[in-house]
Amino acid sequence: MNDRPALERRLAELSEEIRRYPTPIARCDEQLTELLERRGKVLAQLKQSTTEPPVRTGCSAEAIWINDGGFHAA
Repeated sequence: MNDRPALERRLAELSEEIRRYPTPIARCDEQLTELLERRGKVLAQLKQSTTEPPVRTGCSAEAIWINDGGFHAA
């Protein structure tokens, strides 16, 4: 799942679930640990999606400059 809006929604859902987790929390609570791990994975996916270079489509900046006339533009 690399759809950024979907990842942001999932992060919000997990964060809300963690916020509403019933207290007191036992040290050996595996459900909370699982929620925290899933939120960590979503955060890592979001971070990765922001560090990936954008997909290049179309012409490079130099090609556009040349096509527009370069040094000889009016």
